[in-house]
Amino acid sequence: MQLEQRRTRQHDTSPVGNARKCHFCIHRLEAGLLPACVSTCIGRATYFGDASDPDSLVSELVARPNVMRLKEELGTQPRVYYLL
Repeated sequence: MQLEQRRTRQHDTSPVGNARKCHFCIHRLEAGLLPACVSTCIGRATYFGDASDPDSLVSELVARPNVMRLKEELGTQPRVYYLL
């Protein structure tokens, strides 16, 4: 296989050394399930939900003062919040 071919995505796989963006397991969400990282986290350290729903646990958690989002200042509008 040529070097150029190895660097391009083939058959929905990522070239070696490239990270793929998390899509929150859209196939699981469409089936009414939680993302795999949430349902398999033994420490129950991950939460998933609608942050714009004022009655949700996620909304309550992200409203706390010790919350951050990575590279928010770059205007990337990250959807992952870190509770400190």
